[in-house]
Amino acid sequence: MKRFLKQDRYELGDQERESLWHGIRRELKPGASRRTSWLPPLRPTLVAVTTVATLAALGVWWIDSNQTDKIRATNPGLLDGGPVEVTRLTVAEPEAPKASPAPAAGATLTGRILDPETGEGIPYATVMIRGTALSAAADSSGAFRFENLPAGQEITLVVSMLGYAPFERVLDVPEAGSFEVAFNLEAEIVETVEPFEVAGAEYKVEVKSAVTEHTVGSGTIKKNSLDSADEALSRGSGVPLRAGELIQSQAPSPQEKGRRQATGTNEAWSEGGSVTGGTRPPNDQQVELMYFEHTGVNPFVATEDDSLSTFAVDVDNASWTMARNYLMRGMLPPQDAVRVEEFVNAFDPGWPGHTDEVFRIHSDGAASRFGEGYNLLRIGVVAKSVDARNRKSANLIFVVDISGSMDREDRLGAVKQALRVLVDELGEGDRVGLVVYGARGEVRLEPTDASRREVILAAIDGLVTNGSTNVYEGLDLAYGMARKYYEPAKVNRLILCSDGVANNGASTEADMILSLVRRSSDEGITISTIGFGMGNYNDVMMEKLADNGDGNYYYVDRQEEAERIFRESLTGLLQTVAREVKVQVAFDPAVVTRWRLLGYENRDVADRDFRNDAVDAGEVGAGHRVTALYEVKLDPAAAGDETGADKLAGMVRLRYQRPAHDVTGAGQVEEIEEPLTLESLTGGFGAAPPRMRVQAVAAEFAEILRGSFWAKESRLADLVPVADSLAAALPGDPQVRELADLIRRAADLRREAEVNTDR
Repeated sequence: MKRFLKQDRYELGDQERESLWHGIRRELKPGASRRTSWLPPLRPTLVAVTTVATLAALGVWWIDSNQTDKIRATNPGLLDGGPVEVTRLTVAEPEAPKASPAPAAGATLTGRILDPETGEGIPYATVMIRGTALSAAADSSGAFRFENLPAGQEITLVVSMLGYAPFERVLDVPEAGSFEVAFNLEAEIVETVEPFEVAGAEYKVEVKSAVTEHTVGSGTIKKNSLDSADEALSRGSGVPLRAGELIQSQAPSPQEKGRRQATGTNEAWSEGGSVTGGTRPPNDQQVELMYFEHTGVNPFVATEDDSLSTFAVDVDNASWTMARNYLMRGMLPPQDAVRVEEFVNAFDPGWPGHTDEVFRIHSDGAASRFGEGYNLLRIGVVAKSVDARNRKSANLIFVVDISGSMDREDRLGAVKQALRVLVDELGEGDRVGLVVYGARGEVRLEPTDASRREVILAAIDGLVTNGSTNVYEGLDLAYGMARKYYEPAKVNRLILCSDGVANNGASTEADMILSLVRRSSDEGITISTIGFGMGNYNDVMMEKLADNGDGNYYYVDRQEEAERIFRESLTGLLQTVAREVKVQVAFDPAVVTRWRLLGYENRDVADRDFRNDAVDAGEVGAGHRVTALYEVKLDPAAAGDETGADKLAGMVRLRYQRPAHDVTGAGQVEEIEEPLTLESLTGGFGAAPPRMRVQAVAAEFAEILRGSFWAKESRLADLVPVADSLAAALPGDPQVRELADLIRRAADLRREAEVNTDR
């Protein structure tokens, strides 16, 4: 009976009565209809309770003498007059009665959600058990309760309440009985401006968070006020964000605008600002709700304390493209958006290509232009090139975000143009599938041979925006399709096109999404992410998806960038030559006394895990070239030794795994190494190869933009003549000219900001 009368409850709920009734019908009258003429449709409590009593009597009648010893052993009170614990009643077929074993009773959890300042309970807080459908709402005193929890297991409680920071705690459920907990929630999000008196001033509210800070004037507040439930419904869905951040209402799609006009509700939508449902940010801001993550700045390390530097390679350049987009709009990029290694790897390093071994290691160096008394070491890893005619055929699944946020700034239009470029570059043996996701995931095109170009393009051109963003369901469908059509000898890859925002269903659980991507990558299905849009863009999610999916992360700010990615770099994008690629540099303390790696902070690998092949690392495609820059301090005695030109300064090691589509060596792990000589570290900056100087300037540019402690003495204005001279020395490279122009823009913007601050 306990499965129906839980703990101290002796009255069946409606759902329990329904479950009990169907259990009786299944067990006593197999195959019978769900309802008989003598049972009223409402099945009142009296009928249910009477039936339970009858079943209990039948259960006792079926106990035969052969079960007496078992009953006495498991529940002696039943035969000896002691207390009886009935844990479960199982009704068997009359012709073959059997007794079911009694399961262990679950544990009961009771708890309270408290405000740490007042010590009072927080009513209506939501408590969930992660990974399950179990949830509870705190009562008026902040109390909540969970029953029949799995004994002896670990659970994670997630507590959330508007106005408080979300809270998680891992608990061990005891084998039986009850246990209690109490949680304190920390208040956050809203602060009111200190009152002050100014004649004619309007009221305002300041909303702060760790990501954005907005001052909302009275006009916006009045515009957002609601007069009725109908008006609230007409506003459309909002975007739930992390605690401490603004909640933004989506701009309606063209179809939604038409519907509102037809129904006369269009006045509820305004172009006035995205917080009110429009496309223009409030308070005259140019960009809002951009999500980045600063992963710190690498320090200098004394070689005698740690002579090893280990990191996973990274060939992404989304950070550079994003910064370019900001600067072209007349804004300095946020410090959190700048990743030094992606600035460096956005430029041609000048390393020669090859078609032989999988990798070659290069190195050179010079006195640092930006750190007095230091030298700059450049290490290059070059993957073998594969002619486009000889690349592996690919099974590609396009995964396209068609949620409402993709209707901003013609994002979906840019996706369509980019995918058209990609389809034009595909050839014999390539296949394309299409999965989209808005409020729900949906398959739009089963994998189709690239020769059927019109069919593929028609599916792409037919995409329109709608709904919220259920990226998990979209990815789950896409991976299912990729598994169904998986071919070991082909490249099996997802191409995700999105702004990275997730706000629906399991999509809001980043761990679930990343776990799905990681599992699929281990099965040989990788993912590359292509980001679109400014405002309400999640750089963090897009980068992590690519990192966990052994793919590349790109950001498209203009059509030329899409063409560069899909036309010029298609083979490198599609054909992986190595997975789990890690680099380890071992410095000789007798030559190098201090060292610092520029960038790669979020690609750091523990030195002990260099040869641990279970540790996730980077992926490198055909023809990719990866550069890492180090600032090093040379020992004066070693640097001045003219007879020690061939003296070793260290060793560079590279370890990687062959990809799944490498049919002759799939999964095979290989390691190569190359010595670093003292001679390669010396020489003047002006005498260094021009390509090295370009990457050094790009690194210094990034260091200044992200506010690095090690660049605190540097000024953007001082970089301008250096970049201009490099553009003149390399007139055939438009990227170098663009670098010089963007540095000048940034210097002008920084100077304007300083002037405005001084006023």
